[in-house]
Amino acid sequence: LIYIFNRFVGRFIAIAMVAFCIGLFQHLAPFQTSFTWYWFIYGYIVWEFGHFLYHYWGHKVRLFWCLHSTHHAPENMNLTVTYAHFFLEAPYADTIRTTVCILLGVKPELLFLIMFIDGTYGAFIHVGENLLKDGRLGFLNKIILTPSHHRVHHARNPLYMDTNFCNLLNIWDKFFGTYQDEDKNIKVEYGITRKMDSGNFLDVYFGEIVALFKDVYKAPGLKNKLLYVIMPPGWDHSGEHKTAKIVRDNYLITHKVKN
Repeated sequence: LIYIFNRFVGRFIAIAMVAFCIGLFQHLAPFQTSFTWYWFIYGYIVWEFGHFLYHYWGHKVRLFWCLHSTHHAPENMNLTVTYAHFFLEAPYADTIRTTVCILLGVKPELLFLIMFIDGTYGAFIHVGENLLKDGRLGFLNKIILTPSHHRVHHARNPLYMDTNFCNLLNIWDKFFGTYQDEDKNIKVEYGITRKMDSGNFLDVYFGEIVALFKDVYKAPGLKNKLLYVIMPPGWDHSGEHKTAKIVRDNYLITHKVKN
């Protein structure tokens, strides 16, 4: 049901947003690329930056997390996870990625090629341990983001939370300090930290929206209500925050002390 709905409704809206962004922003670009190998590399780096922004905000802004959390809800990794998305996430993602690329001169023809490659590889990195036990892919693990890296991204382990936001190139994760290799001694635990019934479609699809609505409703004052919408998941008006950054930082401090 999620697959069919997202495939036909979400993608239709996303395609419309891509076309709209191209028409709106292309004339504002300071230059235009051409269809050559070096501009392809440039375009892919720019696309990956746009992907990083969309993905990072999807974890750091609670309203956007409500759209993205459906993708993180599965408690096992397999290729079907590729299609587990809230239907509005694709329009939101493609709006950001397309806008960044078009404003930085990536021509639509080149952009569409990059989108195709990125979408194909993006499906592959969701391959599960049942088909590919070791997702590190040998020496490639040092060069690109592999299924191993993306398994880390989908994990709720404190060490792994909010890491590896890129899709193929790890340049922006390393630049912004969000890169994390898989630790052979730490088994990946998939899913989200909120207690959830993974077999309940309504909880998987709308659970985070409901949780946000409850927090906004109970929050004192307009400022706190707004902050619940724009601050990271785990932010609390009382000051007792349980954001991914705080959980991970505490883990790193404890781990350092133990070692």
